[in-house]
Amino acid sequence: MMKTSSKLICVQALSSFSLWLDIFLIFTVPVYLWHASPSSIAFLAFCLGAPMLFLGPIIGSLIDRYDVRKTLVSGASLRILSTLGLAVSPDLKSFLLFVIFKGMSTLFYLPSITILVRQLIHADEHKSFFSHVSLFDQSSKILAPLLAGVLTAVLSPKDLFFFSATAVLLTFPLLRSICLSLRTQIKASSIKALPLYLDIIRGLSIFNALPFQLRIGFLYSLLTSLALGIYDPHLASFLAYEGLHPVNFSIIVSATAGGAISAALMMKFKLRNFDEILLRSGALLIFSTALTLTAILVFFQTPGRAYFYPMVWFLNGFGHETLIISSNIILQQLCPTENIGRISLSFRSIQILCVITGPSLGTMLIIAGGRPAPFIVAAGMAFLTASASVMVYLYLQKKQAHTPVS
Repeated sequence: MMKTSSKLICVQALSSFSLWLDIFLIFTVPVYLWHASPSSIAFLAFCLGAPMLFLGPIIGSLIDRYDVRKTLVSGASLRILSTLGLAVSPDLKSFLLFVIFKGMSTLFYLPSITILVRQLIHADEHKSFFSHVSLFDQSSKILAPLLAGVLTAVLSPKDLFFFSATAVLLTFPLLRSICLSLRTQIKASSIKALPLYLDIIRGLSIFNALPFQLRIGFLYSLLTSLALGIYDPHLASFLAYEGLHPVNFSIIVSATAGGAISAALMMKFKLRNFDEILLRSGALLIFSTALTLTAILVFFQTPGRAYFYPMVWFLNGFGHETLIISSNIILQQLCPTENIGRISLSFRSIQILCVITGPSLGTMLIIAGGRPAPFIVAAGMAFLTASASVMVYLYLQKKQAHTPVS
């Protein structure tokens, strides 16, 4: 009989495939079918992230107070319905409406999965679990667009949304089995409007009550997301500016994914006994090193740098994915169970804000300082974040060593 953790991994694998296929199609279908302008694509991206940005803390508080089995099934059902809506959209306006609907479905689905992991996966299984999830997620990131490209030879691009909906539909038997193994009792009074409202306005006090390593970890991740947002959207145009072929961009993307997959495998087989806090600092150091090397290559116009880019971006993917895995483990281990939905969605809301503002900051940096500027600033941010992480870790270790045992 399949273990609960294996069922959850299968659910996450199917969900990741659906997610990456959706993202690929959402940003390509409007271009090919309705000749959407760049401004329309930018607005579409905003529509996808807007529900998370504006409603994350509210929905998170609601999910913490409600039966997670119901919110999970509701979220999965909304994902299917929104995907089917995208498949049958007759024009760009209706497509945009279903993109917002898609963003809403994610609001219910993601924190519900986070709560399930907290309740069903033991702490000693976290590294193995998140390594598998990361491995399937990165594989889907590569394979979903490839599959879509092959299938468009015989199908309309919009028809591929049916494959995404089917992937989520296949999770329902597993979700049913998982939900049957879950035993939770939710009091009716806990979902009334007044307690929910009071809980929402207590947001800052709830955050301040979190363990220090969780709070500082959120800051590290947000700074990393902002650094990523500053340079990553401009990578393709930068390579074109350098006169490199689009194949070079594909190689770099593949190298990044390869680094992420390697990080997942290392976490699974070699790093399982390492402390998550130490792994997080190590991940930030690797990510910082990758960005610093990139900044050096682009600023000094190093000869033959095109051959170094894949190696540097492999390091980039390795460091970033290690950071994601270690941060997920720390969230599961340190976040109070009664607030994990709210905390995880609130963090994602601020992270979305970083993702939205990052490209604009990158554009301003290019205007002010030239093409290398986003990479240099991002490298500086990553270096400061990694340095702070190491110093905080060493300080706390030294403090702990000098604390007398009672």
